[in-house]
Amino acid sequence: MDNTRKRKLLLPAFAIFLMTINYYRLKGSECIRPIHVVTLLVLGAAIGVLLVNIINLIKEKKGIN
Repeated sequence: MDNTRKRKLLLPAFAIFLMTINYYRLKGSECIRPIHVVTLLVLGAAIGVLLVNIINLIKEKKGIN
């Protein structure tokens, strides 16, 4: 796997890791604060980007592009 493919998978995975740690570190999740919303939005976007990159990687290997 070349460097750009690794980067396409590692950057969203790193963002998911950071946002997960950040969300569980926050106190008082019974009252939604703006930081909770931002954390969850970034977490969802990173998961979406990671899934798209994985699907594209699978398509490239099968030659379905």
